Amino acid sequence: MNNAKIRQEIIESLGVLSDEQLLQIRELIKQTFIPKINNKTQEERKQLILSLQGKYAYAPTSSEDFARQKQAEIDWENRNK
Repeated sequence: MNNAKIRQEIIESLGVLSDEQLLQIRELIKQTFIPKINNKTQEERKQLILSLQGKYAYAPTSSEDFARQKQAEIDWENRNK
């Protein structure tokens, strides 16, 4: 199973959890995985950041981008009324 599919399954699973379960998951991640990330060398951190940037490359990078996108949607809706 590839990483993208695993991530998607995890994300979908989170959608059905209670608030309490989500808090427990957050604590598990903080205790188990965050220390490993903090102990990485600068090069390892750089690679981690680059991998996350690739994952979220489609996401807008600023509020200005978001505002432009929303204005484009409003313009489209106004033209199609």
